[in-house]
Amino acid sequence: MSDRFEILERRAGAVDIIAVKGRLDAGSSERAEERINHLLDAGGRNLLVNLCDLDYISSSGLRVLLAALKRLKRDGGALRIACAQPQILEVFTMAGFHRIFSIFPDEAAALDGFTARP
Repeated sequence: MSDRFEILERRAGAVDIIAVKGRLDAGSSERAEERINHLLDAGGRNLLVNLCDLDYISSSGLRVLLAALKRLKRDGGALRIACAQPQILEVFTMAGFHRIFSIFPDEAAALDGFTARP
């Protein structure tokens, strides 16, 4: 199990923000998925996942984000990712996920993307 993992939640207007810190891997992905699903079950439709303090993401972590994206798209919502970490962006690129996720350099830019939506 991951020994360094933290997930924080907050809200900015109509956007639920989840900030993930540490390692999002097989040991922590179940907790992340539970937290995300809890927000979506409560009616959240705009989700910003802040990965700016993430050190590592595995395929398990990518799976959690992909499942959330699929669910939000199905329900008419949106998911945006804030991430400035080169090693995390490299994983998204290698997996081809940079083409399916809206990735922004920081949280402020990702929030602007939500407010610009009609």
